[in-house]
Amino acid sequence: MRSRFVQMLVPVVVALAVLVAFRHVDAQGKPPVPAAELQEPAKKAATEIYGGRFRQAKTVAEKTALATEMIEAATKVQNGSPDQYVLLKIAADIAATAGDAPTALQAVEKMAERFDVPGPKLTAETLLAAAGNAIMTSQHKAVAEVALKIADSVANAEEYKLALDLCELAKSSAQKARQYPLAKELAAKIEDFQKRQHAFQQYQAAWALMQDDPAQPAANLTAGRYLCLVKGEWANGVPMLALGSDAALKNVSLMELRGAESAEQQAAIGDAWWDAAETRQGEERNLLRRRAGLWYRQAAAKLGGLAALKIKQRMEEISKLGREISEASGGPADLRSPPLAMAPFDEKTAKQHQAAWAKHLKVPVLWTNTIGMRFVLIPPGEFDMGSTAEEVPRLLEEAKAKNLPSWFIERLPSEAPKHRVRISRPFYLGISEVTQAEYERVMGSNPSKFKGDPTRPVEMVNWDEASAFCRKLGELPPEQTARAAYRLPTEAEWEYACRAGTTTRFNFGENAEALTMCGWWERNSQGRTQPVGRLRPNAWGLYDMHGNVWEWCLDWWANDYYGMSPLEDPSGPAAGSGRVNRGGCYCSTTALSCRASCRGRFDLGDRFDSLGFRVARTIAP
Repeated sequence: MRSRFVQMLVPVVVALAVLVAFRHVDAQGKPPVPAAELQEPAKKAATEIYGGRFRQAKTVAEKTALATEMIEAATKVQNGSPDQYVLLKIAADIAATAGDAPTALQAVEKMAERFDVPGPKLTAETLLAAAGNAIMTSQHKAVAEVALKIADSVANAEEYKLALDLCELAKSSAQKARQYPLAKELAAKIEDFQKRQHAFQQYQAAWALMQDDPAQPAANLTAGRYLCLVKGEWANGVPMLALGSDAALKNVSLMELRGAESAEQQAAIGDAWWDAAETRQGEERNLLRRRAGLWYRQAAAKLGGLAALKIKQRMEEISKLGREISEASGGPADLRSPPLAMAPFDEKTAKQHQAAWAKHLKVPVLWTNTIGMRFVLIPPGEFDMGSTAEEVPRLLEEAKAKNLPSWFIERLPSEAPKHRVRISRPFYLGISEVTQAEYERVMGSNPSKFKGDPTRPVEMVNWDEASAFCRKLGELPPEQTARAAYRLPTEAEWEYACRAGTTTRFNFGENAEALTMCGWWERNSQGRTQPVGRLRPNAWGLYDMHGNVWEWCLDWWANDYYGMSPLEDPSGPAAGSGRVNRGGCYCSTTALSCRASCRGRFDLGDRFDSLGFRVARTIAP
């Protein structure tokens, strides 16, 4: 029976292996880099306008000022035009020649937002140019710090040589700036990237062999190991392991591809991954055990007796694998921690999870900072994020029948596939959107259109300004004393917080008519934003998660991100087109845009009277 199943599955696995090897990056609809002949008139005009000042600019400050002026000018010309590209490219080059990495990367970031350019690669190349021209200690320090932040995204794009060159130069910069701990971190990155580069070279050689024989066992094993164990792309790598020459990995991969209809079958797949891990050493053993843990988690709640006891013991061992990493990043991993909040759950259970984690962390469930902003504790847990492949066509049909805007219809497919996500670390989230009074107290101004009541949410705030608010809030002396670090929530954190254990369209159920009790939208907003915290909160105690104003999230936008999102703490792609926003707004003409899974996108510089944000606070370890 088993051999017959394997024979039937092999052609399917071959097709899957070939299909996943042809991976490509979605250009997100951005225009390409203008052709050289289209750039020439723009270069000539830029030379006439700025050439004299460029020749006169001798100091770092003068070059930085010129580059900054050109970046500002680029934001005022037509998006995607040759003029815009040329202005940003020249600004990046000028800043790089001055050794000014932050300004050069600002130009690159805006270029990546507006044109189809290889973001991580272009960023790394620009940083390398800036590093070669750095003179001052502060410049060397900036180069090293930025390199450490972007090195992983460059390596993840499989630009390993570029990542290694970047880290080598950044390590030298860190040493010149006497930033020796930073130099040590970069040295560790170099060692890791060298190993990954070697594995990638083996993968490329294996793929070349698979062009003639897609089912070649040794090549499939090499390719599958790289995708699963180096890239973490199990969905792509498992079909190759199923064709590979390693018997243990082949058998368990075939089991996984066949799927599981019962808890017993899920546990059996977990056992097979565990058994395969027992024959390995080092990090490979750990990774295979974690794969077993994915299946054990699905089976655990449905099994009893000795089977459940075995799973519990093995999950305890798996939890120890990530202890050091979790504690370093502020996440609890020890066995004394309360259980994760595993959706679905009801309001009573949500409150119990909050109370248990507050006691464990020795913090209050409801916390108020030094300027009066109120936050509620969001415990770690798991939930199903997004919409299913079956839901999306129904939503599209409903949206088209209601003649909803094209932007809404175009973004609906990005909600799929629905995928399980784990939020591994507790955090605080503002119980409401940032108000005009709070924004003005920190930033000294109020850009909002709908003034008159300081408890209304602030709006007309772009992504950079929302991020600056978080930074400046944390820089207030009383907040520094309290070790408070603020940021925008990730998209996954936002949806997890919004749902609060529910699996329905809204955190109060499926009925859109009930939205008027929990969120401000066209039917009840009277055409303007409303004071925060006036309607019914969700199970965590959060107000206005549906409606009032769209809320900026930390993540870059990508249409296809859900198909590659990691299970644990996803934070979006390394680069993208604009930033994610969530929740709908007071002027939403349909309740569909206020759903928990609805994804919005704006450019970083966009300002609208329907666009605001709420703040997350990281809990210090």
